[in-house]
Amino acid sequence: MLSKKDKGEYGYLRYKKTILILFLIGIIMVSIGIFVLGLLLNKMESRNIFTVASILGVLPAAKMITLLVVVLPNREIDREERDFIDTLMKRDDIVLYDVVFTSSERPMHLDAVVLTGHQLIGLSTQKRDKLDKTEEYFKHEFEIRKLDYVCFLTDSKDTFKNRFKLRSDAEELTEAQAATRNNVLDFFRAAIV
Repeated sequence: MLSKKDKGEYGYLRYKKTILILFLIGIIMVSIGIFVLGLLLNKMESRNIFTVASILGVLPAAKMITLLVVVLPNREIDREERDFIDTLMKRDDIVLYDVVFTSSERPMHLDAVVLTGHQLIGLSTQKRDKLDKTEEYFKHEFEIRKLDYVCFLTDSKDTFKNRFKLRSDAEELTEAQAATRNNVLDFFRAAIV
């Protein structure tokens, strides 16, 4: 059975793909059923209200197809990579796995986004991602929202690990920094496909 996953939870990307495909198949089957029912009830004449209703089923199907085009090319983070990231985490760190964002320019994928202290550290091992553009996008969004947050993205596990070593062990968040981190987290949860 398919268990529900929340945005940013490990396995969310696989869950999202599966749900989208199942809903798409369901919508198509219902639309075909309505069309066939209309034909049978109207002596095989296609000009009827059932045909219109079945055509309207195309609208939610188109939305599902659009989301699938955004989500399908991205692969889920490996369990080994997840375990690697989990070993770097501190008690107050927040991690979001398999995040896919969209902007007006393009979709963006990160294997993991970690909110630690008042900085964001992101990892993407997919070579087709343009991390400089993604980092620029996040910095711009933070600036618009007046969020004082440091953003660092990399495609190297070693650089990712070294960035974690740079943080202070005694780093305590002020109330303002904790509120900012919560706002950043809300932004990410809202932006994830």
